Amino acid sequence: MYQVKPKFMGNPDRGQYITPVRPKTFTAKDLPSLKFQIRNFMEDNNLGAGNWDTAKVYKDGKEYGYMSYNGRIWDKEIWSANAREIKDAD
Repeated sequence: MYQVKPKFMGNPDRGQYITPVRPKTFTAKDLPSLKFQIRNFMEDNNLGAGNWDTAKVYKDGKEYGYMSYNGRIWDKEIWSANAREIKDAD
């Protein structure tokens, strides 16, 4: 089971100077389902790349990786030059 609780921040480009939505934990049996839930949540709440802060991904309760705004999952901090993308089949 996978879980992620992304953090969002206000985006001054959209006149948002406070966090626009409460944090929410998403749970799914696989990574594509997890990505789908988050994408729908972002669309429903008018959230863009400027709102994305951090999102640790957990697998069976253990830290698994980090999700970037585009839904890709990385084995290290998103901004690490040595990060490796984790594919959905992993």
